[in-house]
Amino acid sequence: MPLRKSSPPRRSRSATAGTWLALLAATTLGDAAATVRTEVRADGLLNGRRYRLVVQSYDLADGAVPGPYSRPVGSAQRAVTADELRAGVQVDLLELRQAHSAGGDPLVVAWIEAGGPDLEFDARGARPAPGSVYGLVKRDANQDVVQIELNRRA
Repeated sequence: MPLRKSSPPRRSRSATAGTWLALLAATTLGDAAATVRTEVRADGLLNGRRYRLVVQSYDLADGAVPGPYSRPVGSAQRAVTADELRAGVQVDLLELRQAHSAGGDPLVVAWIEAGGPDLEFDARGARPAPGSVYGLVKRDANQDVVQIELNRRA
């Protein structure tokens, strides 16, 4: 019986998307682009419901909570379930800055709403609706993964 060559394990498209996106951004945009890996968790959600998860990152000079007209430097949205959020959902953000931007205190905000993602691909203009469950974390430059616990209500 001939031996079969084992193929390397297949990685899902979503597992490699962050790496591919980071490579593409770095080669085309240089220092104006960066990626941030996040892991979002939440407990106490209803099973069987679909949720829209939105994650945004900001450069804030004063470290304050973003206002209604603050513009995120990175954002993403996706459909998630309560089970996925209990286990932790990984989201890679592509941050786009102006090359001369000094940044500030980096802040990552995430929230969920009932329903699925809308037609805006990256959710850059999204804002939490009243009653949304959210969390925010001031990002440390030495963190590999920013961990956000959704434990507040808007």
